[in-house]
Amino acid sequence: MTLPAVWLLHTNDIPAGSDACRALGALLSEDERARQQRYRSSDARHQFLLSRVLLRRVLGSISGERPRSLQFHVAKSGKPQLVQEPELRFSLSHSGQWIALTVSCETDIGVDIEQPVRPRNFLGIANQYFHPDEQSLLTSSPPELLPVHFYRLWTMKEAFFKSRGTGLSEGLSRINLAGFHLGQAIQFAEDLPGASEPWQFHYAMLPLPDANHLHLAVAGTDVGIGEIGQERILRGLPEPT
Repeated sequence: MTLPAVWLLHTNDIPAGSDACRALGALLSEDERARQQRYRSSDARHQFLLSRVLLRRVLGSISGERPRSLQFHVAKSGKPQLVQEPELRFSLSHSGQWIALTVSCETDIGVDIEQPVRPRNFLGIANQYFHPDEQSLLTSSPPELLPVHFYRLWTMKEAFFKSRGTGLSEGLSRINLAGFHLGQAIQFAEDLPGASEPWQFHYAMLPLPDANHLHLAVAGTDVGIGEIGQERILRGLPEPT
């Protein structure tokens, strides 16, 4: 299997309460079961189950270990790590009914997906959090392109900070992605730690049945991120090993 790659799963792919769903629950650890039960809504509990099963199935397939036997711990970076194969780095994202997972065998990696489900104040968010160049890009965008430009910027920023393990509190405006869609260099704040590293990005719009799009971004310093194509965006759970 060529890495990095992305796996996508929709919560309706394995309906809640189905025999298949109940069988998958056996893959969770005791800690994961406890975490699942902390969610108040049944939809959130179902999404948590599928995200953990997707993670276990994928990492089990890559490592050759049984999915149920995989153990995780929190590394010094604050990011979760696979005990059996710590060199495998991974990132999960959820939006609406979608779950995304990306895995690298080289460096830390981040993924973000956005399934637009309601109107958002794109310009208001940008004017508060984005770089001035990105604000100008959105302000000058034709109305029909404004959502596309916004979600491209947002998902790439999310993926970038998830790869770093710092979270959005590090400052969304400290990375300037305004020229990305034109093939221009990405700019970083001079005082941003690690800004000189060879950051790589992948962004894609994936068509959905309702004529909308799922926005997907992957970021990290793994050079293979720039080579992610449709053949490395996989749908569904891998078969059990």
